[in-house]
Amino acid sequence: MTCFSRPRYLLLASVIGMGVSVGDMAKAIPPVLQPEQSDVASLPPMGDHSVLVATGEQSFTLYDGDKGRILGTLPAEMVDNIAIAPDRKDIYVAVTMWSRGDHGTREDFLRDYDAHTLDLTHEIELPPRGLAVFKQQNLELSQDGHWAFVFDMSPATGVTVVDLHEHKAARTVDIPGCALIFPWAHDGFSTICGDGSLTNVALAGNNVNVTHSKPFFDANRDPVFEQSQVDRKTGKALFISYTGQVYPVTLGATPVMGKTWSLQAAAGQSAAGTGQQEQAWRPGGDQPFAWHEADNRLYVLMHVGGYWTHKQEGTEVWVYDVTTQHLLQRIDLPSPAKGITVSPDTANPQIYAMLASKKMAILSATTGQVEKTVEAKASGISIVPQP
Repeated sequence: MTCFSRPRYLLLASVIGMGVSVGDMAKAIPPVLQPEQSDVASLPPMGDHSVLVATGEQSFTLYDGDKGRILGTLPAEMVDNIAIAPDRKDIYVAVTMWSRGDHGTREDFLRDYDAHTLDLTHEIELPPRGLAVFKQQNLELSQDGHWAFVFDMSPATGVTVVDLHEHKAARTVDIPGCALIFPWAHDGFSTICGDGSLTNVALAGNNVNVTHSKPFFDANRDPVFEQSQVDRKTGKALFISYTGQVYPVTLGATPVMGKTWSLQAAAGQSAAGTGQQEQAWRPGGDQPFAWHEADNRLYVLMHVGGYWTHKQEGTEVWVYDVTTQHLLQRIDLPSPAKGITVSPDTANPQIYAMLASKKMAILSATTGQVEKTVEAKASGISIVPQP
């Protein structure tokens, strides 16, 4: 005779009374889950359609432009700056912090992250650097990947040259009255000065040679954008003014100034002036330019406005042939954009437009068609172009 304890007997009686079989009850019991296995993911090599975006979430976010998905993030504040190594194997972030959050002892570093694992591999101490919202021209790399150039302000302006092979600051070069960094093709960089000239810093081993150019634009009447473009492979630069004047310069110890041309005149329009009430198509935004060096095309965010609207979002992207200085294409954006960049490939180049709505639109640079729109949670600036 089979006997049951009283509690089990009552349970079976209750189940039978409800018309539920013992087999059904067994199926309702959740299975025992296997323990989770932890692992560490790695990223694929950074491709032509990888793009870094500075967000308002205290991070830089790496996106896959083809699939529109996030690949990974790096911690950063809006005053931090970022640069990608020419071989795309490292990502450098210049950071500043205080021992008590917003005050206390200040420390400045250049952090080196492995682009494959996003592991922090080195942290290099720096002198006090210039702090502003994200700006690519505050941190630049030499084309061979040997040197990093960090813009300083403490309070005098200077540039710290960092040896990325030895992982240490090599020297600081004073650049009084000048700011930002525009790297040469080899062994040096230039900075913009308040009188419309360039200070040029040539590096040769342990020797530094500093030269000064004559002014080539009117800094008081029509200054150039800090976000002006440089082709790092050739050392050629396009300094673009608030009204849309383009000043081609081949950077070096003795810069070579090219012939000035106008964005509007290249589009068959009158050149824009400096009148507050003078409405015209003008460049503007937080990152208004992208130079596609492979086919020598310049992409510009344009809007209609008066002089001194150089921060206004663009409603169109105008595409120029830099060689012939002619407008090739006008691309309508789905909504106003604060910044753009373009992928470096020629097979299927993409435009990445950071919209004022805090989304990122990905467009075909060939047709101008929107391929996808992704939630980027961007703070408003900040698409970092690929090397």
